[in-house]
Amino acid sequence: MTMPKALVCVGVSMLSVSLVASVSAQAPRGKAELKAGAGVITVDYGQPSLKGRDMFSQLKEGTFWRMGMNQATVLVTPVDLTFGTTTKIGKGSYSLWLKKVGEGFELVFNSQTGQWGTQHDASKDVFSVAMKSTPLATPVETFTVDLMEAPKGGELGLRWGAARLSAAFEIGK
Repeated sequence: MTMPKALVCVGVSMLSVSLVASVSAQAPRGKAELKAGAGVITVDYGQPSLKGRDMFSQLKEGTFWRMGMNQATVLVTPVDLTFGTTTKIGKGSYSLWLKKVGEGFELVFNSQTGQWGTQHDASKDVFSVAMKSTPLATPVETFTVDLMEAPKGGELGLRWGAARLSAAFEIGK
């Protein structure tokens, strides 16, 4: 190999490593977990930071948000879940979306998973549930999803900025 070719190879290799490191640094992932029966309910999501923005208030009526960044947020449940009294989510995998409805928000379950977070196919939406909004005493800079245990099941929560959105569910009902 000639010296110019060798230098080009070294340069391309360094650029590739730099790009991979850059993408990894910009794409932190979070994971929320809750034990359910013999398995674990999980939510895998990207963790953007606010950087001075107020993202929940920027959503327009009827629009969807991917609830994170990069890859779509995915909920995997080994058991059936019931939100409210009528919305039964069968065990399986779902991408999660947040939809602005009036002054509130809905959590939308979509049967498509593995897509990029900007590729929402509304024809594959299977369920939606209203989310309760609660103000936070201390603002949260980095988007966070939590799964918390509750007497009959659990609660899925989103914390970002000055608000926490949540939806309670029962397990196996």
